[in-house]
Amino acid sequence: MKLIQSNTVLCDNVVNPFKRFLCLIGFINPRPKSGVNGKDNTNLTVLTVSKFILLFFLASLVKLPAQSLFGELNNNSIQPYEVVAKVGDKAITAEEFFYSYEYGPTFPKRMENSKQIHLKYLINEKLIALEGYNENILTDDGVGILYKDINADLATEEMFKDEILNTIEIDEVEVDSIVKDKQIEVELKWLYSPDIESAKQFMSALNNNATFDSLFNMQINDSVFLDMRSMTSSVYSLKKNNPLLAQIIDTMKAGNYSSPIHVNDEWYIVKLENIWKDMVTNQTEYGKLYFEAKQAALKFAMDKESGKYVDNLLRNENPTIKKDAFDLLRSYLGKFVLPNEKYNNWNLEGNLERALSALGLQRGEQYPGIELVTSDNNSFMVDEFLLWYRNRSLQIKFDETNFDTFSASLESMIWRMVRDKLLTMRAESKGYFEKDWVKTQSSWWRDKVAYSAMRQKIANSVLLESAEVNQNGDSKKSVSEQSYKLMEKMLRVIQQAKKKYDVEINEDVLSKVNVSTVNNPKAVDFYTAKTGGLIPRPPYPTIDNEWVNWE
Repeated sequence: MKLIQSNTVLCDNVVNPFKRFLCLIGFINPRPKSGVNGKDNTNLTVLTVSKFILLFFLASLVKLPAQSLFGELNNNSIQPYEVVAKVGDKAITAEEFFYSYEYGPTFPKRMENSKQIHLKYLINEKLIALEGYNENILTDDGVGILYKDINADLATEEMFKDEILNTIEIDEVEVDSIVKDKQIEVELKWLYSPDIESAKQFMSALNNNATFDSLFNMQINDSVFLDMRSMTSSVYSLKKNNPLLAQIIDTMKAGNYSSPIHVNDEWYIVKLENIWKDMVTNQTEYGKLYFEAKQAALKFAMDKESGKYVDNLLRNENPTIKKDAFDLLRSYLGKFVLPNEKYNNWNLEGNLERALSALGLQRGEQYPGIELVTSDNNSFMVDEFLLWYRNRSLQIKFDETNFDTFSASLESMIWRMVRDKLLTMRAESKGYFEKDWVKTQSSWWRDKVAYSAMRQKIANSVLLESAEVNQNGDSKKSVSEQSYKLMEKMLRVIQQAKKKYDVEINEDVLSKVNVSTVNNPKAVDFYTAKTGGLIPRPPYPTIDNEWVNWE
């Protein structure tokens, strides 16, 4: 058993207990950045948790029903419902094991008996989850809500497949155009100007025979690197990420430079340094390129149609945000997300007092349900938004440029909450929560959430014991000591669970499950996350990477 620093202890450095839980389940990255102004700048960006090996799998997330991914590698050699292992009353099917393995960490794939090692830790997680169920862990603060959000995301995803994906037809002309754009590469350089006057000075110098490269080289120094003033990109990526620049480049020849371009109060003069076409050397390469282009066209069409779908859903409800409730919510959130200086300068405390008065409320009172959004058929409360925000706060960024942009970004989040609620209601009314594939995935996620919450509970007990030791005058335990203590406690929970629940492994079924790679010391992590649904999440639950510490 190797002892190395794990994310588990790093997660416990995250102050907010619910954020610690999200960290452990893999929704955020716990590794700290350098702090500024004495603030906790723990990196709480979305952690793209799932690892993937095969390119066609990633593309198939768009093209194919999720169940067909299992068939791509197994080709009817084994049925998805065949049982790989039983843990108490929990059956780990071939399908669950397959997705957990393919999207799982790389360390088992690099070792001998790759599938057996992955299964060992999947069984450990099931055992800990069962102990969590005994303690009603899903009723703990925030845990059950997170599970419900994931379940709703699964149901609405199936609804979108039926009502949007199945209606889309791809234009082959558009696919061919994307193929061409993916083959054409451009090399760009640019001059940066903070204002129009300096941009005009650059143009004057260029018109008086100064070379672009001489001006370009003058901007490169110890703090401005070459890659901050240049890039190489396919035309396709340029059109996707910067359509304005792509449109300008389309009119230029290699060696030419543009007129000053105004973007976000800054000015740029762009030179098309070089342009070339990547040659496709064989049919396999072209097939891959064509497949990627078709997926891109499909995604574009899906985004367009889903936008219409959601827009119609909102229009039919005719929702309205109530001003006083909005003002109260803005001030409340501002206390947590804004620097004190901005909170005070924008007089959010005064706005809070006015909102409370308008709602007939006073500080210190138990607030009744406050309507935030009303519509023709529904209403949504302030508390509902706060619960919705809680599970997404790590991915939500408010625009703090000024009071108006902060207000606008909050309004945008409220509409997003309304969208999610309406989609969930529609999916429920149409029976998508009862679809077999939704129920199957939901049961996997239920176990993962229960395990993660239980592990968080164990980790909290380690931190509590460490704090008690400190109060008695002993030196603070090191991260490695805490990590070892956590592993000891988890092992005891697993051993205790094994006394209660039988564990049976069907080696014959396990051997028949085909996976992308085994016993491969060079296996590489690929990361992906599903970010376009109701809640950002890994595509499938899988084992924690921290189990590598147990090997």
